[in-house]
Amino acid sequence: MSDQERFINHIANNYEHIKKKYYNYCKQNQVEWDEDVFQSTILKCFEAIEKKGKLIDSSPQGCENYFFMSFKVNIRREKQYASNAKRDRNVDSNSLEELYENYMLTNATSSKQKLINDLFQDFAVLYILHAVEENFDNESYYLFRTKYLTPEMTYKKLAEITKMKKVRMKVITVKKWIKENITKQEIKDEFFNIYGSLL
Repeated sequence: MSDQERFINHIANNYEHIKKKYYNYCKQNQVEWDEDVFQSTILKCFEAIEKKGKLIDSSPQGCENYFFMSFKVNIRREKQYASNAKRDRNVDSNSLEELYENYMLTNATSSKQKLINDLFQDFAVLYILHAVEENFDNESYYLFRTKYLTPEMTYKKLAEITKMKKVRMKVITVKKWIKENITKQEIKDEFFNIYGSLL
């Protein structure tokens, strides 16, 4: 079975659950839910995987991570379009991710550059998650992934949900390992190694 088939099968088999989860994500983050964006993201992800020929992580969770990151980018991009909303130029968030995204959207020189930046951001997340999965036990990987892919997830909330011990220490250990073992240049090199011919 190809990775695009694995992806579409996972989304189809869990469609209502995923849709509800993403709807709640929009509600929690005060982003307008858009059914069209949700539907088109499924198609775009399928086509992108088909074009690339594979996913870095084709497990059910890997498929969902890829879809979530794509949906998150698309729903925010939709909000940026002038026909849908006036751009909010007041930054009142402490989120580095949001500051980075706003900077890239403001300063990218072309639509193509924006797409490359979005693709690189998704790739970097998946690259790091894959490295963590390969180098840590399942519990540490699960805690790290949940902490950084779930909106507004605190260590306290993570401990309550998972019922695991030493949650903070395990996540910090993973973060320290990433800082010491993965460089931005390494991710860039791998990114251009895979996508260079398409850019």
